[in-house]
This record gives sequence, C-alpha cells and structure tokens, in this order.
Amino acid sequence: MSVDPKLLDYCNTDHQRQIMQRLIAGDSGAEIARDMGVHRTLPDKVRRRVLEYAARQGYAPEAGIDHPVAEGFELRGYSHFTKTAAGEPIWLKTRAAERAYWQGIQGAIDGVQPVDAAILAIPPEPQSDIIPWLQIGDAHIGMLASEEETGANFDISIAEREICAAAAALIDAAPACERLVINDLGDGTHYETFKAETEASGHRVDQDTRYWKMVQAYIRITRFIVERALTKARTVDYIANQGNHSRSNDIWIAALIGALYEATGRVNVLRNESPFIAYRMGRTFVMVHHGDKAKPEACAKLMSDDYAVDWGETVFRYIDGGHVHHSQRKELPGCLFESWNNLAPRDKYAHDGGWRSKQCMTLVLRSRNYGETARIVMPIERVRDLIRAKQPDHYVPPAMRAFAA
Repeated sequence: MSVDPKLLDYCNTDHQRQIMQRLIAGDSGAEIARDMGVHRTLPDKVRRRVLEYAARQGYAPEAGIDHPVAEGFELRGYSHFTKTAAGEPIWLKTRAAERAYWQGIQGAIDGVQPVDAAILAIPPEPQSDIIPWLQIGDAHIGMLASEEETGANFDISIAEREICAAAAALIDAAPACERLVINDLGDGTHYETFKAETEASGHRVDQDTRYWKMVQAYIRITRFIVERALTKARTVDYIANQGNHSRSNDIWIAALIGALYEATGRVNVLRNESPFIAYRMGRTFVMVHHGDKAKPEACAKLMSDDYAVDWGETVFRYIDGGHVHHSQRKELPGCLFESWNNLAPRDKYAHDGGWRSKQCMTLVLRSRNYGETARIVMPIERVRDLIRAKQPDHYVPPAMRAFAA
C-alpha cells in the first residue's frame, strides 16, 4: 500500500514523522514496530491519525479534497455538486466528523513508554521528618495572551520554560528527603475540550492554537518535575487536583503518571476522583482542594467531618487551595487555609476584569512533628533571570508605561 509523501506535512510529532517516513519508503508496519520497539498496531494507527488530521486541514485527495485551510483553522465540511441516478442535480454537503475527546489524548501520548527503574538514581540516606511540598499554582498551560492586551505575552513554549525552571530550582534547593510531594493545585491546563472551553461552564478561552500541543506539553512538564523530584527524594507523592479549567485532563494525567512510573516503585499517585484530597504525615494533616467548589470555611468543616480520626490525632492542619491565583492566608478554627500564587500571567478575561496577583511558585517544608518549618519562594522575575542566563532570548515583558504628553 503506497503512502502519499505529502502526508509528512501533516505529522504533528517527530515520532509520527519517523513512522510515516518508513511507511512512505515501503516498510511494513511489522518491520517498523520491531525496529522502533513499539506495539505492532501503532504504525497503522499513526497512518490513520495523520490521514484524519490532513483531512481536517483540507487535504484528502482520495476524496477529491485538495485545498488546505489556513494555519489556525480547521475544515468543518464541504459541498459537492453531483446528480442522482435519475439525472437530477443535487448538492452533497458533508460535515467533518467530531473526533472523540480521548482520541486527541491518545494521539498526544503515543510512543510514551513506562520509565525504566534502573535509570533513576536513588538519593543518599535522607532525613525523614521533613516532607517538602512543591506548590504548583494554576499553570494554565495552553493559554494565549498578548502583550498589547494584557501586558505580557504567554503561550505553551513560555509556560514550559518557566514552569520547569521554577520547579527545578525549588527542588534543587530542597533538602535530601525520604518523600517529596508534588502538589498540582489544579488548572494545569487552560482548557479541556477541542472547542477550547471549560467543560462544566462552557467558558470560551484564548488558547495557543492546538489541543494536542497543550497535552504534549502538559505531559513533558509533569514528567520533568517528577523525575527532577526523584533526584532529591526516594519517594515522590504526586497530587493532581481537579481544576475548573482542567478537570478531565487532571483525571487522565494522574492515571498516566501512575502507569509510567509504576515499575519504579518510587512514585505514588494519590487518587483524585474526589475534588478533596487528604494527606496525613504524622502530627501534620493536609487537605487540598482547587477552590472552585467550596469556600475555606466549608473546606475546614468538611475536613473535620470527613476525616474526623485524622483531625483528632493531628496538631498541625492545613488546607491548600488554588483557583484565585493570589495568596490568601486565613486562620480558621483548628486549621490554616492558604491559596497559592501561580506563575502564569493573566489572560484577557482576568486582565479586563481587573484581577491582579504576584507570579511565583513556592516550596514549603513541612515537618511530620511540627507542621510548616520553612518555605522557599521563586518569583517570576528570578525564574526569568535563571532562564536568560542560559537562553538570553527568553521573553521578558516590558514594564507597562503610561502615555507621556
């Protein structure tokens, strides 16, 4: 079966391109699978996925469609003039098939293989009392912002550089430890449907062009942080909170990370079917919730009701939240609530609504016996300086200035 060489223009990843090049050269799917160490059905799945994507972009010559649409757009359908068997003229109007949500996710994770435990070095004998918590506020990977509208540009590439740089610096600054918690506070992605909407409210957002690009970046960033944490801790506990922008993505990223690192025995993924996730460490008790479902006072009541035994046996109790992007610290009866800042700048919706907050990521050192003992804050200004030391062309927004008469 011959494969159209022009389909290389519609490969979205290097992995797809490698497989398509082999198919175009005439290699069989079995040969490709054997040489690349992938499942025998993957080459054909990649071929069909590339064909589908090309058709959505207006290229399907076998169906008489050869008029690619402009970058950033997608074919919604086409009309074809023909005649019936009786010779009557008719127009056939077709609509591009809606692709299942999970197909997009599958396309993004094709080729991702489980991590080999042998390549992950185990840190030296650590201290067991301190468990660092990396607090990743709403990352909003996939958001698009324009400097002219909001004061700062933002896209997937900027997000990836800044999140990874901040997380790496904070993890490197942590003490060698028995455990480390990666606390993704929700809204890791900016949206969760191909329509660039939040699923629950249907809120339309400004997105960086492609769903699959966002998903691939989310996976790369999460893997980078997990593997960086494994250089400092013998066990990493990963929490993916359900966010109102990213709820369905938060479910599958937790499942994916669990599958990828299961063989290592060193990554524990907390279950996130509930939007309230509880974590007990000696006399210290933490509950995390994105913040879109319940207010701080309601979270405190829920924490004491649902986890009454843990509440009664602990002295230091914390509720970690996100959602609002700015720091809130409220001492409630029996516990301390805190919402954590994020690194991402504001989008147009937040800018026009007048919402402002400091951009930073934080590492909190929590003791099993004494609760929080210290924290390290990584402001966005330092993150950019760290990046620009190695990549001088990294984007830094200019200061906003008033018109001068």
